[in-house]
Amino acid sequence: MSHPGQTVRVKVDVTNPGQLFACCGILEVAHRVWQPGPAQGWFADGHFFLARSDGKSADMAELVNAVVQCEAKAVPIEDPKTDPIETGDPIRLRLDWWRKSDGSTNLFKTWAANATPLQMFRKWQEALKRCVDFIKRDPENILSFSERVQGSYGFDSALSWDRLRVGFSFNEHNSLKKLPAHPAVELFGAIGLQRFFPYLDEQQQAVSYSVWRVPLTAPVAWAAELGLLPGVSLHRFTTRFLDRGNFKGLDTARIVKGGFYE
Repeated sequence: MSHPGQTVRVKVDVTNPGQLFACCGILEVAHRVWQPGPAQGWFADGHFFLARSDGKSADMAELVNAVVQCEAKAVPIEDPKTDPIETGDPIRLRLDWWRKSDGSTNLFKTWAANATPLQMFRKWQEALKRCVDFIKRDPENILSFSERVQGSYGFDSALSWDRLRVGFSFNEHNSLKKLPAHPAVELFGAIGLQRFFPYLDEQQQAVSYSVWRVPLTAPVAWAAELGLLPGVSLHRFTTRFLDRGNFKGLDTARIVKGGFYE
């Protein structure tokens, strides 16, 4: 069992798919950085808990520094606009969750066509770097710190604007395109999606995922996120992609009726 100092917690709204994926990403990074580990994560009482069992301090700043300082490079395959990227030490992870097996893109490729995956990743590295001092003082609210940045990966439902909700299209107002976004949600979410890719129904443009309530390592937690571990998975959620002007993004999720596991 972990002790105080070996556990950190993060405030999370699990109906925001971006925050859910970000917590998965935090667990993934801890799995790779906190060696010999293992790192374990779980959801309870409006928080995501992250624990390490090797007797060392659980420091969120260490994980943030690992993400913002790791080198990222493209893996040339077909098109720089969709090619995978690889992160260097200490994370060492290949990211290509926006690609299908045939090389085409899935619905999670929501960002502007003129932005490459490498540009997106590096942009959010720089944005998160500007939040490091705030995160050190208040790691529990890491998912709430914001920066004005143009563009998004599209899974943070806090950015779920559309022209009907706000009364006009943001694409017609250049001065409003740089809106307060959440770098930790964007960057850790981009990492979390690689292992924790949810059920995706492209025809219905729907996504479903589950949260879990017991400490699990990343290699096991992915099954719980898919709802494959009865008694471990807690709630199942569903959401859909909606239009954001010329682009798409995930809306706030809702609990699936009957989606409570005991």
